[in-house]
Amino acid sequence: MNALHIRHLYHRYGLTEVLADVGLDLYAGETLALVGPSGCGKSTLLQIIGGLLAPSEIVMQCDFRGIGYVFQDPSLMPWMTAQENIALGLKALGVPRAARHRQATSMAARLGLTDEDLDKYPHELSGGMQSRVSLGRALILSPDLLLLDEPFSALDVGLKLELYALLRQQVVQRGSAVLLITHDLMEAVRLADRILLMVPAPGRLVHEFVLDMPQAERTEAWIHQTTGELMETPQVRIGFGLAEGTLAPASHEQPRHSGCRV
Repeated sequence: MNALHIRHLYHRYGLTEVLADVGLDLYAGETLALVGPSGCGKSTLLQIIGGLLAPSEIVMQCDFRGIGYVFQDPSLMPWMTAQENIALGLKALGVPRAARHRQATSMAARLGLTDEDLDKYPHELSGGMQSRVSLGRALILSPDLLLLDEPFSALDVGLKLELYALLRQQVVQRGSAVLLITHDLMEAVRLADRILLMVPAPGRLVHEFVLDMPQAERTEAWIHQTTGELMETPQVRIGFGLAEGTLAPASHEQPRHSGCRV
């Protein structure tokens, strides 16, 4: 089974240590959510995994053959149409123009974008449409590993649910692994198989929560109840500064799927 294994990841900006002894495992077909307060290094960790930032120290094994990255800001190329933005990765791979445009049109339809939308430039698209294009740009490459840096945070509830469904479809049909950063604990409960809690100064992983309920069986009532239960755990309350206390770093050598079950 394809997997990502990270051990002893450290990163420093000058003399400031921002990540300390981070370790995690992620397997094909699994969605792992990273939650924690602002400034704990979640985005830095994602950038390191995505190859956008070189860490100070790391031991990493990654079997995944393709990586898709979706940023919090859609980060679209302003001089390109929506269709060209979706097809950007295909162009980099040398896919002929006609073929990549056909694939981009097909992906756009899955995202709920019309042919008219495809001809628009980013400044002509709503924020929700820009987010669809950004997600499409990542999904069109059929990545084995999808890295998501809070891509749904600025969207309305209806659009979030649509894109959640599209994301789940990608996981089920392709067996993709997903590493999701989110501030929204309910979003993590809705989408993830496991949740890792991260705390700052320096950024480190301190607890894992395993969600045993299969994705297809998660009702809205279960999602709300489970989120409420997580909010009451000492680890979450301390991690988000809602209660006093300290949290020990999570063990890197624990077996897969160990930790507190919900």
